[in-house]
Order: sequence, then C-alpha cells, then structure tokens
Amino acid sequence: MSHASLTPAPIDVAAGRRIPAPPPAPRRAARAAPPVAALMAMVAYCAGLALHGTFPFGVVPRADNDLRHQYVPFHTYLWDLQHGTAQGDLLFNWQSGYGVGFLADFATYLANPFSWLTGLFPREEVEFAVFLVSLLSIGLAAALMTVFLGRLRPGSPWLRAQLSVGYAVCGWNVAEGAIVPMWMWGLVALPLLALVTDWCLTGRRWVLGTFLIAFCWSANFYTAAMATLAAAILLVLRLATADVDRRTRFRVLARAAGMTATGMLLAAPVILVCALANAQAQPTDRYVVGVETAPLTYLAMFLPGSLASPTAPNVFVGVLVLLLVLALPFQSRVPVRERVAWALVITLTAVSFVVTPTAKLWQGFALPHGAPFREAFVLSGFLVMAAWVCLARMPRPRALLGGAALLALLVALTHDAQPIGDPALRGTLAGGVVFTGLLLLYARGLRRRARAVVTSLLAASVVATTAHAVYAVTALEDPSLRGPSRPRTMTTVGLEAHEALTGLSRWPDARAEAGPGVFVTNNDAMLLGGQGGSYYSSYVTRETASGLAGLGLGQAMGGRHLWPARDPVLHALFGVGATLDTDAPTGPRPRTMPAPPLVTVRPDGSDGMYGAPADSVWARRQAALGARVYTVPDLTPANPDVVRTAAGWPLAGADEQGRATAGQAQAQAGPQARPGWANTFTARCAPGDRAFLYAPALRADVAVRDGVSQGFYGDPPVKLSPLVEVGRAGADGLLTLDVRTGETGQVLPADAIGCLDAPALDAAVRLLRDTGATAVRVDGHSIGADLPKGSTGTAVVAATAPPGWTCSADDGPTRPPVSHQGLLGVPLGDGADRVACAYTPPGLTAGLAGTTAGALVVAGVLLLRRLRSRRPRRQTTGGPRRPAGDRVDARRG
Repeated sequence: MSHASLTPAPIDVAAGRRIPAPPPAPRRAARAAPPVAALMAMVAYCAGLALHGTFPFGVVPRADNDLRHQYVPFHTYLWDLQHGTAQGDLLFNWQSGYGVGFLADFATYLANPFSWLTGLFPREEVEFAVFLVSLLSIGLAAALMTVFLGRLRPGSPWLRAQLSVGYAVCGWNVAEGAIVPMWMWGLVALPLLALVTDWCLTGRRWVLGTFLIAFCWSANFYTAAMATLAAAILLVLRLATADVDRRTRFRVLARAAGMTATGMLLAAPVILVCALANAQAQPTDRYVVGVETAPLTYLAMFLPGSLASPTAPNVFVGVLVLLLVLALPFQSRVPVRERVAWALVITLTAVSFVVTPTAKLWQGFALPHGAPFREAFVLSGFLVMAAWVCLARMPRPRALLGGAALLALLVALTHDAQPIGDPALRGTLAGGVVFTGLLLLYARGLRRRARAVVTSLLAASVVATTAHAVYAVTALEDPSLRGPSRPRTMTTVGLEAHEALTGLSRWPDARAEAGPGVFVTNNDAMLLGGQGGSYYSSYVTRETASGLAGLGLGQAMGGRHLWPARDPVLHALFGVGATLDTDAPTGPRPRTMPAPPLVTVRPDGSDGMYGAPADSVWARRQAALGARVYTVPDLTPANPDVVRTAAGWPLAGADEQGRATAGQAQAQAGPQARPGWANTFTARCAPGDRAFLYAPALRADVAVRDGVSQGFYGDPPVKLSPLVEVGRAGADGLLTLDVRTGETGQVLPADAIGCLDAPALDAAVRLLRDTGATAVRVDGHSIGADLPKGSTGTAVVAATAPPGWTCSADDGPTRPPVSHQGLLGVPLGDGADRVACAYTPPGLTAGLAGTTAGALVVAGVLLLRRLRSRRPRRQTTGGPRRPAGDRVDARRG
C-alpha cells in the first residue's frame, strides 16, 4: 500500500472487505483525550470571558443584539413549555404576535440538544442556561474532533486534543457562534459528519451513520447543511489521496450519498417545515451584507484575536494550528500529493467564502441577513485537520522553522491591517516563539517523562493563548463601547413585570399584554409572559406582517419584528383585557380594561368602512370591529402656501446646512406655533375626543398644542411607525398639530388623524361580548368556542391567519379560514353553535411522510444485513467455507 493514503486504502466495500483500522493508541489515553480536550476548550473560553469580566464572570453583558432579543426569550418559552406554563406547544405559540406558528422557530433556535438543559435552572437564570448551551457545545466539538483526528491519522491522543481546542474555540465561535447557541451545533456536526465519512470509507456503521446525519440536520439544519458540504469535500479529498481503483471510489461515494439521503429523509419534518416557513416569511432584503473582503484583511483574520469591521471571515484557530498548517508545505514526511490536496482544499474553501456565487452555495443559495460568513467554522475545521496531518508524522526541525518563517511573514504583511490589534500581534508572536520551541524539543525523540513534560507545556500554552484570543475579541465586542447596556436580560423590572402579568392572567378568557414599549427585549411576550403582540423572528409570515400592519401595528426589521398594541381599538380586536403601565414611577403597574372574548361574531355586512376614507387604517379597523368608532377630520395647514399632493401634505424640513428652511412657514403659522416647529395643522373633532395619528412612513416629531411631543421613526419597508395617540381635542373640538422634521421629502398623510369616539367603542365592545363566544377552549395548537345558538355571519378569532390553519363550524367540513381584515375568520353559513380551528405547520405532514420513508429504508437495510449474516451459516453444511477475513461483520457492516 502506498504511503500516500490518508487511511489504509479502502478495498471493495461490496465484497465485505474493509479498510484496516489505524493502529490504536493506548486505550487509556485514547479514552481520556476527548474529555480532556473538552475541558481544555471550555476552560480556555471561560478564562477569556473572565479576563474581561463578561457575564457570567462579571458585569459586562454577553447577551447583546439577537442573543438578547431572540435567543434568550425563545429559551424562556422553552422553559415555560417544560414546566407547563406556556400558552401553546411546539407547534403554535399563543404568547407572541397574537398567535404564531412555533415549530420552525423551535427547529431553528432551540433544537440544539443542550437547549433542553434550560429547564433545570430557575426561570430567571435562563440567560446562564443559554451560556451553558454554547459552552457545552464547545466541549463536545473539541471531544469529537479529537476522536476524528485519530481516524484521519493515528498519533498521540494528547496532541490531537490540543489541536481540537483550536477548532472548538476558533474565531467563528468567539465572534459569532457562541452568542448564537443554535449555530454551535454546526461546530459539533462537522467532526461528527467527518466520522460518518470515515465509516463510508471503511464500509461500517451504515445505520448509525444515517441516524447521526439525521440528528445533525434535526439539531440545526442550517449549519448541518454547511457541515455536510464540508464532509463531502473531505470525503473527496481522502478518496483522491488514497490508492484505490475507480470502482471502489464509486461505491464509497454511493454509500455516502445513500446515507445522506436517508438521513435527510429522517429529518424531513425539520427541513420541510423550516424551508416552507422561510419561503412564507416576510422578506427583508435590506439587511443582506456583501461578502467581498480585501486580501490583506482576510489574511489578518488568521491571527488569533483579530476582529474586522466591517466584517470578514472569522477563521483563526490558534497559534499552534496556524504554525503547523504553515509548516505542512515543508513537511517531507507527508507525501506531496497529500500536501497539495490539503493546500488546494484550504485555499479554495477560503476563496469560496468571499465570492458571491460560492458564498450563496454555502449559505443555502441566498446571502443571509446580517453576518455573512456563517460557514467560517468549516475552514477552521479543515485547518485543524491539515495541522494534524502535519503533526501526526512529527515534522523535522526544518519544516517547523519553515512554518515559523511563514508565520513571521504573515505577521509582517498584516500587522497594520484593520483587524489587527496589539493583543492579536502580541499573542501571535509570543505563541509562535513558544510553540516552535516546544515542538522542536518534542521532535528530538525525548524519553517518555520528558515528552510528557513538553506535552503538558504545550497544553498549558494552548489554553493560555486561546484564552488570550477570546479576551481580545470579547474586549473589542464589548456592548458598552456602543452605548449604555444592561448587564442581564432578566432585570428586576423584568421580574416584576413577569410577576404582574402572571397575576393578571385570565387566559383564554382574555389576553394580558406586557405593554406598548420594550421592557427588556424585542420578544418581551416570551420573556415576561402574557399573550402579547411583541415578536421578533425570521419566520414572521407575510400574512401576519401585512395583516397587523394594515391594522396600524408598528413593525421593524422589514416586518420581522412586530410591536405590541398601544391603543384601545387594537386591544379590543385582540381581546386584550390587561396591560402594564410602563411609565409608573414605582415599577410596572397593572391596568385592566373590558375585552371581548377571543372568538367573536360579525354579522354579514358589518365589515363596511363606516365613513372612513377608503383603504385607510381607520376604514380597516372599523371594518374589523364591525362598528363606527372614528371620525377622520380634514387637516388644514396654517401655511396657506402648502399644496396638498396625492400622498398628503408636504412638510418643511431642514436644509443641507441644518438650518431651518421653515422661517417663512413659522411666521405664517402664527404666534401660537411652537418655536422651531415649521409645520402646523388644525383639525376638528368632537370635544374631548382622543386623537390618534397614523403615518407609518413619517420621520418627525409630532405634538398636539400644549401636549408632549412624540417621535415617529418610519423607514419603509424596514420600519413602520405604529398608530399613536397624540393628544385630545379641546373643549371646542379644535385640534392643533405641530410637526417638526429634519428630513426632506417628508409627507403627512391627509387622513393621518383619527378621533376616537370612546362611548362608541365601549358600545362596540359590549356588543362583541354579548354576541361572542360563551366559552373558549385553547389547547396547544387549536382553539374552539361555543357560540350563541344559530349564530350567523363570520366567527372571528383574535389572531392572524397565516397558512396552516383549518377550521370548521359545527360538524361541517374542515376548510382554511378566511381573512377578516387580517384576522382569522370562519364563515358560519346558515348558522352554527360552535367553531373549531387547528394549526398544522406547513410541511409537517409531508415531512412525516419523508421520515416514514427513511425509516422503511433503514428497516430494509437492517433486514438485508440480517439475511446476509445468516447466509454463510447455511453454506457450512453444503460447500467450502469462505475465509473469515472476507465475511461482512454484521455487527459493524
């Protein structure tokens, strides 16, 4: 067999002959090395955080951006599910967005198996539990990489463990992965799937490999797809460098393809549900970031502790790994074909991240929103594997010195590049000297005790330099550098709000809303409890986003962040019976109001505009409510020179130098106008009416005369300002509106003001209560209601109507619901006494069919194996016996 093979050359898999396993290391060391690698990686990561005082080792917040606003609240909902206090189940979440599908959220944000540990901690310590999800994923990734490196090439388990630390605490992990707990399973999936490729080469463990593929895709399909592509590249590399014939290569590839296809069939519910949820989600193209990266910036990212702004691939894997990768071209003990293959794989993979077509391939055929190099952990894995290929054959001093020279050259080329800071330079230079010296000592063929001392010094140096790199990146990403920040997600205010909402709960008779603002996160409804409107997820459907926007609800992130209701009409439409007053000086104060039941009835013909302008938010609200509650007055500008356009009233703003261009308008507005406010309008409502303003695209400050000004920050399609109460009409019914904007081209819609008739709203709510459901039952992903006998018209559920709902009236056929001004409607036909609706995530039924098909394939393979294992026994009485070495080992084949 040629020395060029990566593992002993695979023979004909179909004939039952396998690649001989590499010589095993001492059993005790082989067993101890993976957990030691896990411990080293976790200690190094924690030490780096502790050096900077980052949570949970200090007051510097770790939960920032999406970790704060999405992942901690989602884990809080998982805690509620485990303890039976959630309103919903794995399929549907009644707490957020006034009711949204949840299975895609679960599969995307919570399927990391370590996430289930959340339930072992108190609810207020969920943020610490989320930290453990990332930390334990780091440890498992280090352990599994240690095991795989032993399959890639035999050698010292302790040296493999040290290289694995560089993989588990790579730059991708420190800068991106560890604060996105679900992505951390990708770090685990890569060595796990690499082990599966090894079984493909050796013709073993087809069933176990298939289940591991399904497990990886179920735990996080997004990073599993990247890890699967990386595993395919690794398999091709190992086949290309092994001395085998074409037929054997084909059989190995066919085996791998069959295992992958079957594994994905088993994971089909996750794949299909998430794929359809993504296809149905509100688009947010404004957040796509390009992947172009300057060459020197990219090279600098290989130095541990580097962090680029704007972003670049975070690919550093530690000084030891980098030194060995650079020494590989000089490592004469590694065959040339193998060295060339690894150099090509590393180079082409690195380039593929910064070329848009191949970057899209890694990302699932579309560039992501936000961080654009989410696949960078793949390159880190390849670097560690190449480093082990070099170290397993113990490079000669000439190779080590050649690697050290290239490391010095890399530092010289990139020392003044943007990502490089002093900590990165100091850590790389000091680590390069230390590791070069220790490896030169190790290469001298020391005796056992001396070799153990050098190995221990290497391990201590790996932990120290890794911790230093974590500290350097953490210091650069300190949220306090960007402004005030809270050290914890669940603060005292949050705990008080949670307790208050728990005391207010009357679910499912009425909803309890956390409040109109953001207490802590963009997902307060999950973090604090209740059944509110706040919801931030990649899977907000178009129907939910557009339906709620049409009713005047505010949105951000292109419609993927929904805001809670802040006015009495929306409270009535969604059955909100209690909310929290966030402005109370003594903390969150409960406030209750009359609310219709979650299921109400609208008579036929009640969905009219009731005199409101066509297609206005006031018309849609009154049609949804089935009553006239608003007066929409005409706006009259104080400046007679302002001419109304089709879009509304143009607003005077500031000129390019920042000076007010509205001096003339100010004079014409009259002496009563607010100083510095260039736009004044008047309208007439009924005396004492509450005035609401809806201008979703407006960027301005608005105030009713003698009232408090309020900011509007619209930026369609990214951000839509909500409908906001701006004041009350005077005793004469006159409403004077002052508007100030610093932006050109701003327009105030002609129908921006709606005057709420409070007695009319109270009467509408009473009517909905009197004619609505007499009893409502909510059970996970279904809702049912008893109606007054013979109810006709449309039963309206206080939730939006995304795909997946089916409903029936009485015992009639099950059909998709209709949209009642964005709400879920069930036609009652000639009359009905009850309605029932159930939610099934789109793709779940087809996915379960795929799982069934995959299970049948696995069962067929097991049956075939059983039959083959019995065949030689029947032959023992009737003919010559086959040599034992040619039989398939049923326990391992």
